[in-house]
Amino acid sequence: MEYNSLKTGETYKIQDLFSKDNKIIIPDLQRDYCWGTKNKDGENLVSAFISNLLKNKDKDLNLGLLYGYEAPLGHIQLCDGQQRITTLFLLLGMLNKRADDAFRRYLISETEEKDDWEPYLQYAIRESSLYFLSDLTRYFFIEGKKMCVSDIKQQSWYFKDYDLDPSIQSMIAAMEIIEGQIKCINCEDFGNHIVENLSFLYYDMENRTKGEETFVVINTTGEPLSATENLKPLLINKQSKNEQDQCAKNWEEWEQFFWKNRGKNDTADNGLKEFFRWIMLLKLDPVSSEFTQIQKDGNFKFDISINFDEINRYFHIVSDKLFSKDKQLLYNIELLSPQNQDGNNQVDWFKVIPVLQYVYRFQNASDLDIQRIVKFYGNQTLINKITNQLYNRNEPTSLLSESIRIINDLPDKDICSILQIENVSKTLISDEVKLKLQILSNHPHRNDVENAFWEVEENKIWRGEIMPLVQWSMSSNGFDFESFKKYSEKFNKVFHDTLEYKELDITRRALLTQELKDYPRIFKGYTNWSFAWDYEDWHSLIFDNVEKFKNFFDALDANNIYEAQEKMINLNPKNKDFDEFVKTPDLLEYCEQKKIQWRGEELGWTLIKGDNARGEYANLKSYGLYLELKNCFPGNYIWFYGKEGSCVAIDETTSRNTWVVDVMHSGNNKYALELHRRNGVPIENTFKEIPQKYGLTWNGKRYEKKDMERTKTIELLKSIVDDLNS
Repeated sequence: MEYNSLKTGETYKIQDLFSKDNKIIIPDLQRDYCWGTKNKDGENLVSAFISNLLKNKDKDLNLGLLYGYEAPLGHIQLCDGQQRITTLFLLLGMLNKRADDAFRRYLISETEEKDDWEPYLQYAIRESSLYFLSDLTRYFFIEGKKMCVSDIKQQSWYFKDYDLDPSIQSMIAAMEIIEGQIKCINCEDFGNHIVENLSFLYYDMENRTKGEETFVVINTTGEPLSATENLKPLLINKQSKNEQDQCAKNWEEWEQFFWKNRGKNDTADNGLKEFFRWIMLLKLDPVSSEFTQIQKDGNFKFDISINFDEINRYFHIVSDKLFSKDKQLLYNIELLSPQNQDGNNQVDWFKVIPVLQYVYRFQNASDLDIQRIVKFYGNQTLINKITNQLYNRNEPTSLLSESIRIINDLPDKDICSILQIENVSKTLISDEVKLKLQILSNHPHRNDVENAFWEVEENKIWRGEIMPLVQWSMSSNGFDFESFKKYSEKFNKVFHDTLEYKELDITRRALLTQELKDYPRIFKGYTNWSFAWDYEDWHSLIFDNVEKFKNFFDALDANNIYEAQEKMINLNPKNKDFDEFVKTPDLLEYCEQKKIQWRGEELGWTLIKGDNARGEYANLKSYGLYLELKNCFPGNYIWFYGKEGSCVAIDETTSRNTWVVDVMHSGNNKYALELHRRNGVPIENTFKEIPQKYGLTWNGKRYEKKDMERTKTIELLKSIVDDLNS
C-alpha cells in the first residue's frame, strides 16, 4: 500500500486527496450529508457551489481549510469539510460518466478495484451510507454510463432501507442537480479543472479527541469554511514550534467562547471574525486605506504578524471583563456575535473598541473605571449628530479613529483626565462633556452624581445631551446636586412613560402660554406644523428654549405636576396666537399626532387627525363651531364630517334618513349653511317653506346661505332646526 500523508499548513489539490491508496473518511462524529436538500432558508447549496465552480473554471480556487487527523495510516478522518468533499466526489463521479472514464482513478484506486471496491470517500456515519457509496461508485459512476440519476432507485443494489438514510437521499438529490448543471459543458475539461486547480489548506487535529472538540465548536451547517477557519493554521504556524501547541489550545478557547455566545448564528465564526476585526481597527493606521475599507464594508485581511499573546490578552479582556455575564459591563450578544458577515456597524464599534483599548492599556482599571468609559462612549451614541455620522458607511467618519486616539492619549485611567487632552474633536468633547467632567472631577459625591447623569442621559428625550438640566442646576456656588435631582424629578413626571398619553396635552397647552420660540413649529423631517409629537421634537424645543423651560419647571410642584399647568392655562391672556388651543382641549385631542396645517389667510388652520392630511382632517373654525354646538340640539343627531369642506352636520334623528343641515367655515371668518333632504326624499312644499322663510336659495342640489358672521350663523341654525323639528 502507498499513502499520501497530509501535513498541517500545506495546500493540497483534489488529485492529492483522492490518490494512491488513501481513504478520506467521514467519521461517525459527523452529521449527515445535507447539501443536496434545501436548507432552512430554502436554498440549495449544491447548486450554488457547482455554479460558482463553473463561473470560475479558468481560475485556481482555494476552497478553504480541512480539519482532520490520520488514523490509521493513510486514512484521513475529516472533522470539518465533509459537505464540500462529498459534493466534489459526487461531481467527479457524474463527470466520469460523461467523460469516458477520464476520472475513474479519482474515484477508486486500482488496488480497491481488484479487492472490495471501496472508493476514496468512505462514510462511517452508518453502514448503509458506506455500502451505498461503494455500490454507487462501481455500478453507477463506472459501469452504469447510460444510467440517469432517476434510475438509481430501480437498481438491484439499491435497498429499501436506503430510503431512510438522510445522507443517501441528499446525495441522490445532489446528483440530480449536478446532472442538470453539466448537461451542456465539456465534462472532461471541467473535470480536469476540478482535480488540478481546486485546493484545500489542511490542518492536522492529531487525534480523535481534539477532532471531536473542534467539531463541537465549529459545528458547521454545510456552508463553506470561513475566513477565520482559514486563518487558524496560518496564525498558529507563524508561531515558534514550542509555542504552537499552546496557541492551538488558546484558539480553541476563543472558538468555545464565541460558540457559547453565538446568539442567533449557527456557528462561532461571525463572533470570532468580529473580534479579529476589532483588533485590526486598533492596530491599523486610522488614515490608512485598510482602516477606511473596514469602515465601509467590514472587509479586512488579518495581519498574522500580530503577536499571538497580544491577541490572547485582548480575548481575555473581551471574555473575562467586557462581555462577562457577571460583570454586565458591555454584555450584549448582538455586539459580540453580529448576524451580518460584514460585522457590526460603526455605532457598535464606537461603543466597544475604545473600551477594549482602554482595558488593554490600563490593566489596573477597576470595574467602576471601565464602567465610566463604557457609559461615556455609550452615551455618545445616543446623540443624533454623532450617530448620523457613524451610520454613514459610504462616507467613513473620523469619529471612530478619534475615539481610539482619546484612549491612547488619556493621561491616566480616570475618564475625567480627558480634560487634559488637547486638540480633541468638539463633536466628541463638547462644552457639555467638559462641564460634566469638571463637575464629576471635583464633586465629593461623584458616584451619586454620575449615576444621576447616566440615568437621565438615557431618557429618550434627552438622548445623551442634558445640558439644560445641568445649567438649571448651576448656582453662584457651582453645581447644585439637589437642584439637579428636583429638576429631573419634575421632568420625569411631566414626560412619564411614553409620549402618547392624554396628560401631555395639558403640558402643550400650558407651554403655549409661555411664549416659547417657534411653538408650534415645523420640526425637522415634517411638512406640517406640530405641537411636538416625538422625542426629537421635544429635544429640539427644549434646547431652543432653555430659560423658558427652566421657568416652566420652576413653577411646577413635584407633588402636583398639573396644578400649576392648569393655572397657566386659566391665566392665559386673550387674543394670543393659538389661543383656541389653550382654551379648548378638544382641539389637540382631535390632532392625534399633534399636527396642523396652514391653508392660507382665507381658510386658516387645518387640524390633522392622523399622521398626515391625506386622512381625516378638519378646518379649525368649523371644528370649533362643532364643539360649541354639539350639546345644543339634544333631540337631533349632530356630528362632524372631517374632509375637504369639513362641516358640522345636524340630522333629524340618529336614523339620518330625512333632512340634514350642514354648517361650516367658508373662509375669511365667514360661515355657510346648507339644508337638504337625505336619501332622495322628495322636497314637498311644507319643507320648501322653511328655507324660503330664512332667505336660503336653491343651488340645484340644496338650499344655502353664505357669507355670514359666526354669531348670526349660529342663530340662524338654531331657528331652522327648531322649525324642522316642529
